[in-house]
Parts: sequence; C-alpha cells; structure tokens
Amino acid sequence: MDYIPNEEMIFSQKKDKFPYISINDFVSSLLLNPQLTMLWGDVGTGKTTIALQLILQILEKTDQKCFYLHTKQSPIKQLIKRIIPQWDKFKSQVLFWQVNTFKEQLDVIIKWQLQIEQLERFFKHPKVGFIIIDEIASQYLLELGTDKKNEHINQEMTLILATLTKICREKEIPVLLLNNFTKRKQDDETLVAMPYGGKIISYWTDKEIKIERTPQVSRMKFSLTKNNSISILPSTWTYLLGDRGFS
Repeated sequence: MDYIPNEEMIFSQKKDKFPYISINDFVSSLLLNPQLTMLWGDVGTGKTTIALQLILQILEKTDQKCFYLHTKQSPIKQLIKRIIPQWDKFKSQVLFWQVNTFKEQLDVIIKWQLQIEQLERFFKHPKVGFIIIDEIASQYLLELGTDKKNEHINQEMTLILATLTKICREKEIPVLLLNNFTKRKQDDETLVAMPYGGKIISYWTDKEIKIERTPQVSRMKFSLTKNNSISILPSTWTYLLGDRGFS
C-alpha cells in the first residue's frame, strides 16, 4: 500500500522559540507534493542521517522502493545499520549505488527513468517512492576543479538535474538532493553561505532547506530558504541529533 501523508498537520510551539515538526510530518511534507528538494549544510550536521530516517519512514509504512545514490568517499554502511536497525529486513527495498566519478554519477541517473519503467512494467515491482542523491555536487566540484567556466561539465550537471526533474514530475517521485556549501563575499564584504553549485542547481530545485548548528550541543536548526509552492513546513524548526538520528 502507498503511504498517504496526513494533510492536517498541527505545529506546536516549543519553549526554545522554534516551531516543532515531527520526523513523520517532515516526511509527509516531502511526499504530499513530490518535488525536487535540496537539503544543504555543513559536514556533520546530519544530512545523511535525516535522509536515512526519511527512507526508514517509507520502508516501515509501504513496500515501495527507494533509490539511493552515494557520491562521497566517506563510509556509510555503519551509519545505515545504526539509523535503520532492521536493515537486513528492508535492504531489498533500497536500490543503492556508489559512484566515484562525476561521469559515473551522470551515467547512473540518466538510466534511472528506464529502470523505473522496467520495475513497474516488466517486473511488477511496487512504485519507487523516494530518490536521494548524497551528495549532488561533490563529484561535480572535483570534475570542475579550478576551471569555473567549464561549460561541458556545467551542461552535464544540467542534464542530471533535468533528468531528475522529469522523473519527479512524470513519475511523481520526490527527489532529495543533499549538498554542502561555500561562503561567498557580498558587495558589503560580508560572507554569506551558499549551496555548492550555485544557480546551476538552485534553478531546478522547488524547495531548499538549510541545516546548521545552534549554540545548544547536538541541536540543529532547519530553515526553509526556498519554496516554490504552498508549504506545510514552518520557516524554521529544530531537531536534536543523537546516536539513532534526529528527534
């Protein structure tokens, strides 16, 4: 059965001045209206952790498949088993790819549309319910190197994003892009955090959520920095990051 999110979400006000939204409601916000969402922030703020928690919510409630593309060199298997203790039970529902170059990333994503159609048509697999790219820009930046005007590489990134957008729209599959950030100097000399990939990636996203540390240890602040549709998310909220994920 498909997971049907609850459209009537109630956000309570916590004493820490930030609205509260449960992990379940966060999942619902991504599934109600399938979009291309980017979750961006610094290393160690829990981007991969919350992505795995989102997958877990889908796996526990449906028999849908999830696509997970991992582009980083950092190990992920131990984190998967910690956040998804029932991994042995669910792993057949997660199609996992590890790529080591930008070309491999491009090749995998270009083939996804056909693979999704084959899963549905020929093998009668349940619908693909979620797609995660962890991270969208890491291999792109390595390929780009110091040549910031490399049009060929930028065109390939555009092709990746156009393909993901087409899958999202035509197949109604939510896509989550994880991304890191850089700081750029503004005209007034102040430094502003910007997701890697800049306008090339942001042009395609429907929603962008920034995650950052707060003065309270292990508490992360989430901020809705871009939204192209009516959102059931508050503008800011927080979660505590623990060994088993966010709560």
